[in-house]
Amino acid sequence: MGAFTWWDTAVLIVYVVGIAWVGARFGKDQENTQDYFLGGRKIPGWAIGLSVMATQASAITFIGAPGWGFEGGLERLATFINVPLAMAVLIVVLVPIFHRAGIYSIYELLERRFGALTRSLAALLFLVARGLATGVVLYAPALVLSVVTGWDVNLTIVLMAVIAVSYTVLGGISAVIWTDVIQMFVLWLGAILSMVLMVSSLPGGWGDVFANGAANGMFDTIDLSLDPTVTYSLWAGLIGGMVMHVAYFGTDQSQIQRVLTSPSIAEGQRSLLIGGYLLVPQMLLFLFIGVMLAAYYQQHGLTAPENLNELFPRYVVNAFPVGVTGLVIAGVFAAAMSSLDSALNSLSAVTVRDFYARYVKPEADEKHYLKASRWATIFWGLYATAFAFFAGNLGPVIEAVNRIGSWFYGALLGTFLLAVLSHRSNGRGAVAGIVLGMAAVWAVSQTDVSWLYQNFVGLVVSVVVGYVVSLTAPAPTPEQLSDVVIDETAPDMQAILKGRSGNATEIGRDARLTRRRCLGLILWFFVSLAALALLQGWANG
Repeated sequence: MGAFTWWDTAVLIVYVVGIAWVGARFGKDQENTQDYFLGGRKIPGWAIGLSVMATQASAITFIGAPGWGFEGGLERLATFINVPLAMAVLIVVLVPIFHRAGIYSIYELLERRFGALTRSLAALLFLVARGLATGVVLYAPALVLSVVTGWDVNLTIVLMAVIAVSYTVLGGISAVIWTDVIQMFVLWLGAILSMVLMVSSLPGGWGDVFANGAANGMFDTIDLSLDPTVTYSLWAGLIGGMVMHVAYFGTDQSQIQRVLTSPSIAEGQRSLLIGGYLLVPQMLLFLFIGVMLAAYYQQHGLTAPENLNELFPRYVVNAFPVGVTGLVIAGVFAAAMSSLDSALNSLSAVTVRDFYARYVKPEADEKHYLKASRWATIFWGLYATAFAFFAGNLGPVIEAVNRIGSWFYGALLGTFLLAVLSHRSNGRGAVAGIVLGMAAVWAVSQTDVSWLYQNFVGLVVSVVVGYVVSLTAPAPTPEQLSDVVIDETAPDMQAILKGRSGNATEIGRDARLTRRRCLGLILWFFVSLAALALLQGWANG
């Protein structure tokens, strides 16, 4: 009790080695980049959905969210309450277009619509943003390993990088998704076990948790303030957070690449449906662990560590029985692996598809590209490792990684919306929108306005500037609009409906299913909001 024993170390090692072995097994039959990046487009939607869940519950969430909850209660849930609405938008707007395009990298679509410059700029921004964020993701589990073992954090960063890069290089996206499925269950087990053991150590059990939380305003999740400097108001979450999550799940290759592995549009939509229903409860679970830790520290008269990222792992090491500590820390590594492997694979995909195969070796064969993809994975592992050495200076890791994304997400989402919604936008406008959208985000970041609104500012400036500047250049050709702009597919669809009645029935059934899924997510959003309002009303009553 109070130290990370040899038994705990054994549990952790067996788990990590087992996951690495399982991941590497998926590389046996890979023959081309479609196998490496898209799993042969044969992965079922439920597995993709759990993989998305595992990535969201990364080590950043596992150790960062309890620190968040300890510091401010459940107020940070406002950042995530919008996720069901974001998933509904993606199911209707972007997933059908991306899947129908048959692409590896979503930035390929931007070249079809706007030209090579727009594709390369968007892909480059993704590489920079995701590479930096991956460094933060790598730092989080390395910090945990440092805390529990006493090793230097720089050494544990290198160790984590070697493990994650090794099985991602060998296994590709199939290794990413199927190991994520395993890790998702280990992650939830670790979180639930933590709660059970923690509440059993409190004299008043759950009563102490709720009494302490209510007394300290930890259940105040809905702040209706219109002040833009209030970081976690409901409006900041619905406006800025909504844009952030639509952009993250829809225009970040590390997320949307999973959807592209599905065999059909319906399966891709199903994967997002799982996240839409479960991501908010999952974040609530980890924030609530922070609320429980606050009660624990108060009851036992303890002082929290200065770095709240260390809060949860220190509790685990000091309070859990031998062996159980190793299992919970394995949960942290489960979360870390699920984020690192997906990020590295997507960074490799964009590097090879959008740059190497486009500009360096456009005529090479698939075996050459597969080899290049593995070397690209190693390169990005080194890049993330280098940045991880500095990530400890960025504050709470969960906020740090979201802030990094907010510098880029709004402008990128604006570019994709111009591509699929506007007939008049063109490459000149798209590039101007990206550049000025990011400049606007930088300007807002110098003020006290909530960082969540940066996403919205980037989106609005990108769309407005992109459209206006597009008017100074020729309109796009019909070929550029075909199968990209949403309503350009309508005539083709009508032709199918008229000419093939059997297919028309199937298409109509799919459309009704999509509508039901979106309505279900919207209803779930309001149910979640009402439940949080009731909790807040009870706590303040």
